Amino acid sequence: MEEKIKIYIPESVNSILLKDMELFEFFKKDGSLNKNEFYNTLIVNYYEQYEENQSAIFSHIIGSISEKSSLTETEAKDIAADILQYVDVRTYQLDRQKYDVAIAMKPTRKSSDDIEYIQNCLLGNSTLSNYFRNMFASYSLLPQDKRETIIFKQNFDLIREAIEEDRKVYFTTVKNTAPHIMSPYTIASSREELFNYLIGNYKDHPYSFRISRIRQVKILNESRDMPEGLVRIFEWMEKFGPQFSYDIKKPRTPIIVRLTENGRRQFRSMYLHRPSPFKIEEDLYYFDCSRSQAFQYFSRLGSNATVLKPEDLADDLYRFYSMAERKYRKLVREEPGNE
Repeated sequence: MEEKIKIYIPESVNSILLKDMELFEFFKKDGSLNKNEFYNTLIVNYYEQYEENQSAIFSHIIGSISEKSSLTETEAKDIAADILQYVDVRTYQLDRQKYDVAIAMKPTRKSSDDIEYIQNCLLGNSTLSNYFRNMFASYSLLPQDKRETIIFKQNFDLIREAIEEDRKVYFTTVKNTAPHIMSPYTIASSREELFNYLIGNYKDHPYSFRISRIRQVKILNESRDMPEGLVRIFEWMEKFGPQFSYDIKKPRTPIIVRLTENGRRQFRSMYLHRPSPFKIEEDLYYFDCSRSQAFQYFSRLGSNATVLKPEDLADDLYRFYSMAERKYRKLVREEPGNE
C-alpha cells in the first residue's frame, strides 16, 4: 500500500496529536514535526488494543440483545454494530464537532502490513478513514502518560521483560547517543500523569530516565544489581516523584517550609510538581520529598515560601534569588532614564 490515506478529524483531536508529536520529540532533521512517522507509529502500536476494546463492547451488546430477544445472530450483530457506531460518536463527541482538519498519512514499511490487515479484516461497514478517525479520537481521550505507553510500546515491553527476567538493559537517549547500561527497577508515572520514567541503578546511583527519550533498548545477558539501600530509594522515588533526582551523598531529612497566607493559597492552587506534606503546624509545612523537587516547586513561590531546613537547600534558594536579584538590578540600572 503506497497511496496516501486522507483522514478527517476534529481540531480537538488534531491539537492533541500535534502536542504529542512535540512532547514525544517526533522531529525531522530540519526541526519540523515528523507527522507521518507519528501517525504510523500510533496505528501500529495501538490498533490491537483499540480493536480489543471495541470487540469487548461489541460482544457485550450482542450478548445483551440475544439474551433478551429472539433475533437471529445476524440481526443481533447488525443492531450491535449500529449501537457501537452510535456509542463511538457519543464517546468521542464526534457529532458535536466538525471534521475540519484533513491529515494525509502515507503508510511506511513498518506499518503497511498492519494497515492492509486492518483494511481486509477489521473495518466491517466502516471505511479506513473513519476507522482511523475513531482510533485517533480514542487515543486522544487517554491521559498523556497512557498515550506515551502506546507511542513507545516496544521500549515499554522490552524494559518490563528485562525486569521480569532480572536483566540489565542497554539504551541510548534522544540527546545522547552514548550507550547507557542500567539495572532497571520499575517504570513509574509522574503524579500528574504526564510522563513515565525508568527508575533504576545507573552507575551505582538511583537514576530515572524519561521513557519517551529512550532509544534502542536491548536486554543484556547480565543480572540486575539491586543493592538494598538503593531499592529503598527507588521505592521512595516511585511514591513521591520519579522525575526528581536524589543525591545519595546527602542525608534524607524532613524539609520544613514556612508559608505566608498568600503562600498557602498558592500551594493549594499550584498543583504541578507539588510535594505532599506529611505534617502541617500552622504556617509550617513538613515534607519528605527530594531536595530537587522542593527547590523546583518552592522557588516559584518567591517570598511567600521560606525553607527553614535543611540548611543546604535554604542556601541553594538564597543563591538562586541572589543571582536573579543581581541580574534584575543590573537590568534596571541600564534602563534609559535610570542613570
